[in-house]
Amino acid sequence: MKLLTLTNRYYSLSIVLILLIGGFISYLILKQIINNEFNNKLFAEKKQFIYEWHTYENLQETLYLNVGDRIDVEAVDHDPLIEVTLTDTVMFDNYEKIELPFRQLKFSDQLNNKFYIITITKSMLPTEDLIKGVGEIILFLVFALVLSISFVTRLISKKIWAPFYHLLSSLGRYQISNSEKVVFINTNIEEFAKLNSVLSNMIEKSQKDYENLKEFTENASHEIQTPLAIIKSKAELLLQEGNLKPANLEDVGKIYEAANRLSKLKKGLSMLSKIDNNQFEEVEPIDMAKFLDKKISNFEELIELKHIELTKVYNGHPVLILNNTLTYVLVTNLINNAIKHNVENGTIHIILNDSELIIENTGNLTHEDPEKFFQRFKKGSTAHDSSGLGLALIKKVCDIYQMDIRYTINENIHKISILF
Repeated sequence: MKLLTLTNRYYSLSIVLILLIGGFISYLILKQIINNEFNNKLFAEKKQFIYEWHTYENLQETLYLNVGDRIDVEAVDHDPLIEVTLTDTVMFDNYEKIELPFRQLKFSDQLNNKFYIITITKSMLPTEDLIKGVGEIILFLVFALVLSISFVTRLISKKIWAPFYHLLSSLGRYQISNSEKVVFINTNIEEFAKLNSVLSNMIEKSQKDYENLKEFTENASHEIQTPLAIIKSKAELLLQEGNLKPANLEDVGKIYEAANRLSKLKKGLSMLSKIDNNQFEEVEPIDMAKFLDKKISNFEELIELKHIELTKVYNGHPVLILNNTLTYVLVTNLINNAIKHNVENGTIHIILNDSELIIENTGNLTHEDPEKFFQRFKKGSTAHDSSGLGLALIKKVCDIYQMDIRYTINENIHKISILF
């Protein structure tokens, strides 16, 4: 949820709560004021009635005042001794033709040595209508005020937060490997100005660190390559001379093997570094079936040397938008891993669907979690010529293109599945 939406929501809820509580309290106060005024009118009518009752003759038993109001006079044979009471009741109103709320004022009086019970009944409809109208006005004002405040707050907030959203958009497009810089908008808001300053310094430092690291990696890779090539070539010459003692030949062979492994390790780390630095951004459509056939042909001699039976099943011909170099890294490492960690007279089974690539191969049984083999330098075998970076490279390429990769082992069958 956006910060602006969350802020407006809290503001709106607070305003609604405050207005509803205030409106309810106002309603109670207004109702109390109107009821008091209503009661005062009843007592004033009582006073007026008693005055007319004792002053004038020939008053009827039932006297009507305003529409819906009435006075009932009931003669009794003894003093009822009742106190003045106010009660609420519901009665049928002849004018509205429905039952409506009324308030009654009941008291007793004596006239010409006779006792009477007088009831003044007054309709509360005008009062109820007034209270209802005031309540509707309050609700309307609450609703209108909340909408107005939300609308105005959103407009103001969007204008205030414009530099922040621009910064987010610019940061979203920023890549440290590109020359495009983050554009900061000048703002008078102190917090945003400070944020721009901190981010500008941080990006500048990160850019310098990236350039230094990239330069160091390239220099180290270049400088290591030459000594390794010399070691390997000298070791090959010594192995070809044939005048060395068996013990010396074994030592030279170990030197050559170590140099060869170090060369592979250098290439793998260099490739991982380049991938991390987003140096493979160019993409193109790649027919995976044709790409697999072409790369598998490069391993035919190695497959025949280990007497491995290779089968291919293409149930689809997916065309993926990938970088050619990274696709080469992905496919060659998958095939090389299936061959290197296979057994003599083993099998490799390749299945290609429209949404998945599966490579199954026989291999040694292991009880380790196969997902750990995607970590750098984590090897599932003791092969001396393995750098421990093959599966790490595969996982890195899959992560870049958001492809799901799974590694499972069922007895001696190793299975890698890549979902496009």
